[in-house]
Amino acid sequence: MRGGIRIGVSVSLQRDDALLSGLSGLGGVLRNAVGEAGEAAAAEARRLAPVRTGRLRDSIGCAVSEGENGSVQAAVGTNVPYAAAQELGTAKRPGKHFLERGMAAAGAALKR
Repeated sequence: MRGGIRIGVSVSLQRDDALLSGLSGLGGVLRNAVGEAGEAAAAEARRLAPVRTGRLRDSIGCAVSEGENGSVQAAVGTNVPYAAAQELGTAKRPGKHFLERGMAAAGAALKR
């Protein structure tokens, strides 16, 4: 997603060895939950993206990564050069906010 825009969500765990010893599978569960939320956000952003050729819509993706401190992050974005103008707008055109709205919809679903 280099050169494009990214909107992400991050969930962090505090390391507590006593707690984590009983919950050894939590990391995988957390990664799956964050990944599913990220994929849901990407799918919604693709649905909301403006389409002329389909290049912008088809470029929207999700990447899940793990930090050294136990955090798991999902980044949703695109590498299309004009994505920022479509998302945020220009001096003459308002933004479509398809990534922001996609992330908001996925966040609402994750809370349920």
